[in-house]
Amino acid sequence: MKVNILRSSFQNDDFVWTEYHELLDRLKHECQAEITINGKEMPDVVMIATGGVENLFKTQFSGNGPVTLIADGRNNSLAAALEILTWLEGQGVEGKIVHGTNDEIMASLSGAVCTPPLKGLRIGLFGQPSDWLIASGVDRDYLLEHFGVETLDIDLQQLIDGIKAVPKDEAVKVSENIVRRSKGTVEPSSADMLEAAKAYLAIKKICQEERLDAMTIRCFDIVKTCGTTSCLALALLNDEGIVAGCEGDMQTLMSMLLVKRLCGAEAFMANPSQLTEKTAMFAHCTIPLKMCDDITIRSHFESGIGVAIQGVLPMTDYTIFKWGGPRLERYFVMEAKAVETPYSNHFCRTQITLAANLKPYLLQHPIGNHHVIIRGKHQAEIERAMGKLRIKNAECGIITSGG
Repeated sequence: MKVNILRSSFQNDDFVWTEYHELLDRLKHECQAEITINGKEMPDVVMIATGGVENLFKTQFSGNGPVTLIADGRNNSLAAALEILTWLEGQGVEGKIVHGTNDEIMASLSGAVCTPPLKGLRIGLFGQPSDWLIASGVDRDYLLEHFGVETLDIDLQQLIDGIKAVPKDEAVKVSENIVRRSKGTVEPSSADMLEAAKAYLAIKKICQEERLDAMTIRCFDIVKTCGTTSCLALALLNDEGIVAGCEGDMQTLMSMLLVKRLCGAEAFMANPSQLTEKTAMFAHCTIPLKMCDDITIRSHFESGIGVAIQGVLPMTDYTIFKWGGPRLERYFVMEAKAVETPYSNHFCRTQITLAANLKPYLLQHPIGNHHVIIRGKHQAEIERAMGKLRIKNAECGIITSGG
């Protein structure tokens, strides 16, 4: 969606970004809006930021409509919008004014001009889901029809051949860079690092060639065939903006994709591992390095092979999220504060404990195993998006309000 903001010559662009920062942030995240100020082209939406812009609109207007105007009322914006709408009607052009609070404006726009946050994305499936994921698949035809997300099968043999073809000097550079970024290395040898770097470069090459926005991989086949892991590759790809998940879990990958597009946040895909009435501990062997205060290079937990990431997450606020079901028909979301960043040899390498009682949800009606952990408070933003998509809240079985 393209939004052009009109302001008078009495104000500057900084005034607009400061005065309307919350609404503009939501337009960018929830509608993927491309925003200009006093631009020259006719956009999908015109936001009136101040009075005195009526003639500016008139000189720039081209087309037959319909025209959507945003005016929250501040800075004489509604007065200007009313004048513009009256002029449009005189020209025989259909138009409307979206007016009210930020929530009301976003609710009005969502069904009319906001592009679905996932439309047009391409996902690569490197092999089939892992055998133990018996409840984590997605109806791929439904995914394309209702969310506009295309899925592409990538033969694991293509990846295996690609790993063998990676030049050694390129892999050495990646390996050395990761070692420099880490606090240290425990189990992996230099040869292990080299093979993990090759896996990363081979996966990245395929993602680039196939124009993938996201990918998920049947990890353990790589462990068995190549003697390495994809944990490091997934960590680095997530850092670079290619959403990458483990074990062929499409539901969790869609959860990660949504929060990336909606909130601009990287996600830690993790197993719920220990629960009490007050806390929930999550763990996994890969995590975006951007999310960590520091990292240690470890082997993969279950196999003891290859390279995994033991990350230390900051003690701050997080959001727990899962969007799932064969047709992505329900979700769970909760905000929680970190209470501990533990380490135990009984769990996957990166571990975090959050102050959240998830027993009623996870032990009675969970949405699969993996959940995603996002830094920051994003519950309201996610609930709004789920409401617009008419997705049910797994805790209460109702559809949340879109506003």
